[in-house]
Amino acid sequence: MNKFKSKKSDSLKTLLIIISLLILFLSFVLPFLLKQSIGTSELIIKILISSLIIGLFIWCWTNTYYVIDKNRLSANCGPFKFNVQIQVIKEIRTNQKTVAGIIKPTLSWNCIVIEYGDIKAISISPENQDTFIKTLTDKNKEIKIK
Repeated sequence: MNKFKSKKSDSLKTLLIIISLLILFLSFVLPFLLKQSIGTSELIIKILISSLIIGLFIWCWTNTYYVIDKNRLSANCGPFKFNVQIQVIKEIRTNQKTVAGIIKPTLSWNCIVIEYGDIKAISISPENQDTFIKTLTDKNKEIKIK
């Protein structure tokens, strides 16, 4: 089993922090500035929703990694887990942007896109892309690198 950490982009981290602060501002500071009263149940709901969203951001940021075992690639991003059988991987495209692909368990704007099955793709961003790609191609010699 080989475990690879996700590369982390400072600009993505900044974006997540800004979104978190915006959520807090809109939920708590803006109503205070507008002198709106917040009931206890509304306050509890706002705290709960804000905590869940920000907690999800933190969970994904601290727990995104990729595992290559005997015949499977697993991508873990917080509570989300994606599995791809290595033998169905057809192509790996390097130097891609995270705007490509459907599934994106990545913490960086620069990633690789793994195409598998008929028309499925997953974008990931292992710290050491060369070692990651070599590990996959050692297990499936049919994978094309672009």
